[in-house]
Amino acid sequence: MITQNRSPQNAMELALIQRWQNDEAEAFDELYTQHAPAIYRLGWAMLQQAESAEDVVQETFLRAHKARCRYDYQKASFSTWLYQIALNYCRSYLRRKRLFTIPWLYSPNETPDLPDGRPGPETHALRGEYRRLLWEAVQNLSVPLREVVTLHYYMELPAVEIAVMLNCPEGTIYSRLHNARRYLAKALAEKGVTSLELLEPQNAH
Repeated sequence: MITQNRSPQNAMELALIQRWQNDEAEAFDELYTQHAPAIYRLGWAMLQQAESAEDVVQETFLRAHKARCRYDYQKASFSTWLYQIALNYCRSYLRRKRLFTIPWLYSPNETPDLPDGRPGPETHALRGEYRRLLWEAVQNLSVPLREVVTLHYYMELPAVEIAVMLNCPEGTIYSRLHNARRYLAKALAEKGVTSLELLEPQNAH
């Protein structure tokens, strides 16, 4: 595991985690309530199925609970640790299914919660078409590039956190993001689109 310089974790959360590590059921329930929505979001982003995303949440917390005494706040924040567990489960699921899709193409029943500047009707329509073309191109990325795109632009995680999750240097994350953007720019240019405004870094720290 790669360690990174990071700000201290919230003292209240650390106390809650310690209670959970001492097997207090109420502490586990509180952590679940706080972090389950984000894990569900990651699960849905990776697997594009509500039922599978729910399985990601359940399996992540089950695995985390079994490994609770091995969690070290000096190596990673608690949320990063959970994301890592969730991502590993998603990878296993995708290997079994031999499937990897990015879910940001609109479907009748589920619409992803992407940032939106509340434009007018015409601009909104253009941005919707842009999203469609963009995420069609994202699906053609290699798996490593799709992972960092998912984590950085959809989950809005900084490169330093993604590096911890993927156990690789932070520079590798930036390199993958750069390569992904270059590929997507080329793919969109072939369709007459020259803007990558929706792939501006969400939090470049």
